[in-house]
Amino acid sequence: MRSTATGDIFGGVIHPTAIIHPQAKLDASVRVGPFVVIDEGVEVGPDCEIGPGAYLTGLTTIGRGNRVFAGCVIGEAPQDLKYNGTPTRLRIGDGNVFREHVTVHRSTIPDGETWIGSNNFLMANAHVGHNCKLGDHIIIANGAFAGRHVEVADRAFISGNCLVHQFVRVARCP
Repeated sequence: MRSTATGDIFGGVIHPTAIIHPQAKLDASVRVGPFVVIDEGVEVGPDCEIGPGAYLTGLTTIGRGNRVFAGCVIGEAPQDLKYNGTPTRLRIGDGNVFREHVTVHRSTIPDGETWIGSNNFLMANAHVGHNCKLGDHIIIANGAFAGRHVEVADRAFISGNCLVHQFVRVARCP
């Protein structure tokens, strides 16, 4: 892992306008676009691309080969009145695509976590609330929301502009 604010190191490219906390951990192959902000507790795995204007924060761990497009907010504090500001977690697997302006919030309590599996496709303006658990190969279409504490099984498809209400489970697609 590397921790740097600018430069081209071992194949990864960090745009000079990106702001990366010195304690953030980025694999040497990560590509970071213009005006990206990456906070202290973030770890980004190999072969990831972070698009323009994205914001990565919280205790967020991102696996291999993820693509984060323009304007995404990944790992922000949960939208919960009971949340007291303690450091909380978000874990993301490998090979996910977060299209423009996707938001994903971390958990509400330190010993919990929001997690997203691998090979998922979250389309523009989708939202994943705090303490959600998403499996693998899921598609969440444009503008769809997974409210807090939602569980989505492998290979599920959530249609555009749909809301999955809090504490709901979505089953696997056949």
